[in-house]
Amino acid sequence: MKTNKRIAMVMLSALLLVSTAAWGQVTIEWIGEGAATAISHDGSVVVGNSNGEYETFRWTSATGMQHLGRSTTGVLGGGAGGPDVSDDGLYISATILGEDQTYGTIGRWSVDSGWEEIMPPTLPDGSQFDQYYGSSWGISDDGSNLVGLYWRPGAPGGSANAVFWNEETGLESLGSTVGNSRANDANADGSVVVGWDEAPFGYWMPTVWENGVLTHLTETEAWCMADGITPDGNIIVGSSAEPGEGSLREAAVWIRNGDGWDEHILGVLPGTNNPFGNALARDVCDDGSIIVGYNSWDPGNNAGFIWTLEDGMMNAVDFLDDNGIDIGLGHIIVSLNGISGDGNHIAGIAQQTTSPYNLESFIIHMVDLTPVPDTPVAFQLEANYPNPFNPQTTIPVTMGLNGNASLEVYDTAGRLVRTLHNGMLSEGRHEFLWNGRDRSGNQVSSGVYFSRLTDSSGQSLNQRMVLVK
Repeated sequence: MKTNKRIAMVMLSALLLVSTAAWGQVTIEWIGEGAATAISHDGSVVVGNSNGEYETFRWTSATGMQHLGRSTTGVLGGGAGGPDVSDDGLYISATILGEDQTYGTIGRWSVDSGWEEIMPPTLPDGSQFDQYYGSSWGISDDGSNLVGLYWRPGAPGGSANAVFWNEETGLESLGSTVGNSRANDANADGSVVVGWDEAPFGYWMPTVWENGVLTHLTETEAWCMADGITPDGNIIVGSSAEPGEGSLREAAVWIRNGDGWDEHILGVLPGTNNPFGNALARDVCDDGSIIVGYNSWDPGNNAGFIWTLEDGMMNAVDFLDDNGIDIGLGHIIVSLNGISGDGNHIAGIAQQTTSPYNLESFIIHMVDLTPVPDTPVAFQLEANYPNPFNPQTTIPVTMGLNGNASLEVYDTAGRLVRTLHNGMLSEGRHEFLWNGRDRSGNQVSSGVYFSRLTDSSGQSLNQRMVLVK
C-alpha cells in the first residue's frame, strides 16, 4: 500500500510511536580522507573506502583510520560495492582482490583473522565476469551473513544475481524474476534481505527477500531500490517512484504491517526535478525515527540529508547550521551513509571544494542533554518476544520501585485493544503474556500493535509488536 505524501508523516508518527529528536549538543568530527559507508551500532567504528585506491578502511578513535589492503582498483582497474560493518564493529564486508591477484570477489574481514574470501568456488551457474566472481554490498548485524551479487555470464534472465552467504551453510542464490538482481543489506540474523530486482523493461524495483522468498516492495518504473533495514527486519528504507517512465525517484520507507509492507514517501529536497533528480534513504536508526541518505539534483550535485518525524527532510548543511556548526566554504556534504542504532552518531562524506577535490569522512555526534527524569532508571518496557509472533508473545517490564502501573495494547489508530495489567507492581522484572486477543476475547487480525507501560507519574513507554498469521 502506498501512502500519500501529505499524510505520510502523520501515519509514520502513529506507527513508530517515538519521541521527536531534541538534541542538546551537536558536534562534527573529521576522521580522515576517504568515503565513509557504514557505522557500527554504538557509533565507535566507521568503515569505508580510501580515495584513489578504493581500499577498505576501518576507523576507531583509538586506532585512527586503518587501511585493510586487498584493493581491486590498482590491479583490476576498478571497484564495486561499499564496505559494511557488523553491529559490534568486529566484522567488515567488502569487495576485495583475490589471493592470487587475478580476480575480485566478496570478502569478510574480522579483527581476529583478517580477510577471508567467499568465492571461489562460486555457485554452479556462476563464473568470472570482467575478472570478478561477485561483489559485496552488505553484512548482517551479527556479522555471520554477507549479501551482494554473483556473476553468471550468459545465464537466462540476467548475468548478475543477488547472493546470500552464511558462515555455516555457504553461498545461496536469492534469485530474481526476469533479469538482474542485487542484495544491499540484511537484518540482524540475515533472515530479511533487501535490495533490487530488475523489471521486464530494465528498471530496478525495491525488493525484499524474507527467508529467501522474493517480494517487490513497489512496482516502480525507475531505478529504485531498498538499501537499509532495521535489526528486527520491520523497517526498510530506500527509494521509490510513482508509475510512469521518467518518474522522480524519492526517498521512501516501508513498514511491516503483518500481512505485507506499507510504503511512505519521504520526498526530495527543494529544487529537485527530473530527469536526473533523486533521493535515496541509505540507513535508519533502530526505532525508525531518524533516516539518513543523499539527495541529487543532477549528476555531480549531491547533498546529504537527515529526516526526522519532527522536521521532515533537511539538507545536512542546514541541520548542522541550525545546531551552530558551520562547515565553511572548504567542503560540501555529499551523503550521509550510516547511523548508529540509537540515532546519536551519523557517518557521512564531504568533498573538498578546491583541488584536489578529495573526499573526507566525518561523524556527526548528537548528544541528548535533556535532564534525566526523577523516575527510576530501571523503569523499563522491553521488546516483546518473539516478534513478529503468532499466536502469543511475552512482554517484559521492569519496575525500579514498588508502584502502580498499567500495561496496555493499542492498535495503529490509537484504540485500546487489551489491558494486560492495571494496579500495583513490585520492584523488579515481570513478564506478561498477550495471546493476541482483544478485551472481548476475540482474536485480533494480523498487523502492527503497540504495548504501552505507564507508571503512576504518567510516564509512558512504548514498544512495537507485529502479529503475523
